[in-house]
Parts: sequence; C-alpha cells; structure tokens
Amino acid sequence: MTNRHVEFAMTENQQMGDFKVDYGQTLFMCILYVTIGSISILCSLTTITLYITSRDLRRKYILYLILDVCELLDAVSYVLLGIGRGHQLLTGVMAVPITVRACFFTKYWPQSLILGTQLPSICTMFLSFERIMAVVRPATYKRMCTQNFKYILSGMVPVWGVLTLLAAGASVIGVDGDRVVGTRHCAIITSTSRWYATFHFIFIVLAYVIAFVSTLVVWATRRVMTNLTKSKYGSQDDKLGMILAMSGTSIILLASPAVVMLTIRWDITEWGDIEVAVTYAMPGFLSVVNTIIAFRFRKELRAQLFHLLGFKSVHQKPEQSMFTRTTLTSRKQPIVHHLT
Repeated sequence: MTNRHVEFAMTENQQMGDFKVDYGQTLFMCILYVTIGSISILCSLTTITLYITSRDLRRKYILYLILDVCELLDAVSYVLLGIGRGHQLLTGVMAVPITVRACFFTKYWPQSLILGTQLPSICTMFLSFERIMAVVRPATYKRMCTQNFKYILSGMVPVWGVLTLLAAGASVIGVDGDRVVGTRHCAIITSTSRWYATFHFIFIVLAYVIAFVSTLVVWATRRVMTNLTKSKYGSQDDKLGMILAMSGTSIILLASPAVVMLTIRWDITEWGDIEVAVTYAMPGFLSVVNTIIAFRFRKELRAQLFHLLGFKSVHQKPEQSMFTRTTLTSRKQPIVHHLT
C-alpha cells in the first residue's frame, strides 16, 4: 500500500510544475546550452580582457566591466547546465524523481542559473540609475556619482548574490523543499519554492524594463535639449536609438523564458524540452550581441583591441560623454575670451 501511494505521488508530481523527459529533445537541449555558453564565454572574456588591460577603460566603464563579469558567470552557468543535465541523461537517471531540496543542495547548476541571470539584472538597474541621474539631476550626478561611488555599487553586486542565494536556500527548507519532482532537470522552478521562482523571473524582466524606460528618458531629454539649443548630436542619437532598440529586444528575450518557466511552475501549460531549450537559450545571446554593440560604438575599446594585437591605430581623442559635452564647451569660452 505504501508503494502504491508513492507511485501515485510520483505520477502526480510529474504532472504538476515539472518537465517531461524525451531523450532526443533533452540531448538537443544539453548540446545547445553548452554551445551557447562556450561562445558567450569567449565574447565575455574578450571584453573583460580589454577593460582590465587599460586603466582608463577600467575607471570609465567600471560598471560595464562588472556587467561583463556577471554575463561571464551567466555563460558558465549554461555550460554547467548542459553538462549536468547531459550527465543525468546519459547515466539514465534523468527520469528518477528527486525532491526540490535535493535539487538545490546536491546539484551544481541551480545556483549558477540564479546568479547568472540576477546579477546582470542588478547591474543593469545600477546603470539605469546612473543614466537617469545624469540627465535629470546633472549637478547631483557630478557630486554624487564619483569613482568611489561606482566602486560601492560594484561591491553591492556580490552582496546581492549572497543574499539571493540565502533566500533561495531558505525557500526549500520547509514544506516546499519536500515536494517531489519527476525529473532531474533541476531548473530554478524545480530547485526553489514557488514564491522564489516567481520573484526571480519577474525581477530579471523588470530590471530590463527599467533599463528600457531609463534609456527612453535619456533619449527624449536629449531630443528636447537638441531642439532648444539647435545642436546636432546625430551620432549620439543614433547610439541611443540602438541601445533603446536592444533594451526592448532584451525584454522580449528574457520575457520568453520567464513566461515558459512560470506557466510550467504554476501548472498553466506544459512545454517540451525543445521549446524550453530554445526560449531559455535566448538570454545567452545577449552577451554576444552586447559584445558586438560595444565594438561598434566604443572607439576606445576597438583601439585597445588593436593595441593588444600589435596593430598601430590612429590616435583618437577620448570619447566625450553626452553629459559632459556641454560642460567642456563652456570651459573653452573663457579661454577664447582671454586670448582675444
């Protein structure tokens, strides 16, 4: 009678907030994740190397450097996920039931999945705060957003990582941790409680929504200032427009896996491993796309790459921030007046 109850519980749990196992689809998922993770690791390491080998770039783009490090962690999490699930599949234990608590504390990829998506999101929120402050309160921005302040923001990223992992671990200590799932995919939704998984996926999407809105505020404010001063900032407007478009795309790329995972966790619908693999792989392309954008719009980064490769590059003046262009122009006026 006990075995009958266990069998019934296993069947019930496989139908509620769980994945399905298909050898071919799951193997495709594992190969896809390892491939995307490997490509993203190369892209992240490239930009990180360029930043850390230049003192000026480290200071000027410290938050972007931290963002690239977080994206590197995200890329590593894809590789760990593919290898971990592949091992479970090839050893024939993928369909063996496991508790949510065991998924979180005995598997090595759920933690990296959490950090790999949340840490880039928190970095994006910090960058959004800096953008809005620079436009809305330029005097406060100049006084408050010093280099030390950027270091403090950078230090808050690992602190957030520790706190969110503690929350995730605490969420499976109680009854939620006793829930038995029918497969060993050990995704975030089957390694943490329902409330934490819901918070996780809403948070990462909301962070990029904030980034999109803040960029839109910067773009709209610059448009108004341009019309009032009759200035021409076509090149900068093109860059902001591109960033605005990429932020909107990021929302779609991150919202898709969030919808899939939450609909599975809340027992709304079922998805196969192919659908899960394709949608959850989308955020992995953000690192690749962001690397392309960085090289396209940052002359200093390209110059540093040419320098490391041993090519001679034409000396270029440091790129002026769109927030300091007016200040630099105003500083030149007294000098010209004195000479005349």
